[in-house]
Amino acid sequence: MDGTDFIYIPVHVNCVQSENYSRYIYRKSKTSMKLKLIVILILLTVNITFAQSVKENFEKGKAAFRSDNFEDANKYFAEVLALESTSFENCFYKALVYEVNFDFDKAVSELTTAININGKDKQAYFVRGSIYDRQNKYLDAVQDYTQAIKLDKNFSDALFNRASDFQELKQFSDAIKDYSKVIKLNPSDDIAYYNRGKLYMEMKQNDKAVDDFQTAIEIDKAWHHELNPLIEQLQKGQ
Repeated sequence: MDGTDFIYIPVHVNCVQSENYSRYIYRKSKTSMKLKLIVILILLTVNITFAQSVKENFEKGKAAFRSDNFEDANKYFAEVLALESTSFENCFYKALVYEVNFDFDKAVSELTTAININGKDKQAYFVRGSIYDRQNKYLDAVQDYTQAIKLDKNFSDALFNRASDFQELKQFSDAIKDYSKVIKLNPSDDIAYYNRGKLYMEMKQNDKAVDDFQTAIEIDKAWHHELNPLIEQLQKGQ
């Protein structure tokens, strides 16, 4: 799954595009192979069309929402919620609609169903983790981000969000490890440097904190006003 950005998901978010998750078994019978291929093509067409229609309605609703056209947004979102299919795609996009509407419990429920259908989709775990974050359920969020990272060890957004949760849970060493992985994957991530610098401050490792703050400023000069006074204090040992 790849794509654009979600609405309201807190940090470093990648959106998704639907894929076909159907599985088909080809048998060896030559006499029935042609018929089976026709059936498979029909099923593929139905599934892809369904997935595209779900995604299309969600994307139209999201665009209308961002344009403050709430009437159209509600119309498109209602079409997603009205679908009765329990496919992975339907459950996933229903969850996104519920999240936009701040109905986090229903969003989690739909994502849990989606994960039960396909437990190998990293984005489903990631989105559910981000919703747990918004509910301040940091331990649950960490578990979901960990599952997403198991599916993709270079999933920098999941690493970043897990680091943030470790930070909330006062597990500073674990947070630093994850921020360091994020920085390795994306050396221009100034926020990761900033957050890691804050953690080094908490752990009284002022030299490392100064290095990270200086790097954040080099990447984005906007940090200058906030971090330069802090750097001066750290260098003076205050």
